[in-house]
Amino acid sequence: MSIVCLANVYKEANMTESIKATRATIQLSDTLSIDGYMLPDGDFRAGIVGTSVLLGYQRDWFLVLPSRAPDKLKALKDSGFRYDPQTVFIQRQGRGGATKAQTISLRELTTLITFEALSGNKRAIALQAAFTLEGLDGRFRETFGVQQRTADERRQFFGMTYGEFLEALAENREELEALRLPGDDLYYPEADGEE
Repeated sequence: MSIVCLANVYKEANMTESIKATRATIQLSDTLSIDGYMLPDGDFRAGIVGTSVLLGYQRDWFLVLPSRAPDKLKALKDSGFRYDPQTVFIQRQGRGGATKAQTISLRELTTLITFEALSGNKRAIALQAAFTLEGLDGRFRETFGVQQRTADERRQFFGMTYGEFLEALAENREELEALRLPGDDLYYPEADGEE
């Protein structure tokens, strides 16, 4: 068998082992979102590009951790994080082929946000607070028989909570501006005549 033939056999074997997923945008608030993926077994995963951006880093931050920040990666692993991104394939609508995405589990996403929060990443602190308050709000509503929030109300509640925590964490207006993601001004009224 030639090398080309062996390469094709290997390629075909890998394609049959590829994990197909369904992709959806998880809208956390009106301005914060992350790519979510559902695997055939029902497992949910988060896209690492969106996770990097959500935490305030460049799109490739997660992928370059091993080479650019090995000490941070080691500390992350020591805190229970498994640096094991999983590639999933998403069928393109209306045309052949598939798009691939690197993903992490929801448990890894939670560990990453917690680690970043403990490291002082103010966006991660605000995210963690918003997720916690949203979860507690739902539990309290359930326990006291109060109607659960709609999806839109949850997004608004999350965005408002995230914004309030970012504002409280920012030491000054300039830092608050630097922490904003595009569109965050929906939650931060402009100062009236402040310079």
